Amino acid sequence: MKTGAILYIMGQTEIDEEIDTSAVIKNLGIQADKVAVVSATSGYEDIQNAWWMLLARGMKQILCLFVTTQDGATFQLTKQPLRLCG
Repeated sequence: MKTGAILYIMGQTEIDEEIDTSAVIKNLGIQADKVAVVSATSGYEDIQNAWWMLLARGMKQILCLFVTTQDGATFQLTKQPLRLCG
């Protein structure tokens, strides 16, 4: 089963456009085939758009990860991953 992940970055920290999402997800201990980034400063407009994109690309299980960052490079999980379905 293909797994997708939405990386929801909380706060107003500027995030580098060239972020290595696979490394971030791996450091958080999550397995995912595709990753979408959502933040107030870049990425998709909202979680629903990212969710739809992952569903359209064949992901059967989608996790939403709420993370914070101080420097835009190191991420910390703030809550348990939320499994989206539908």
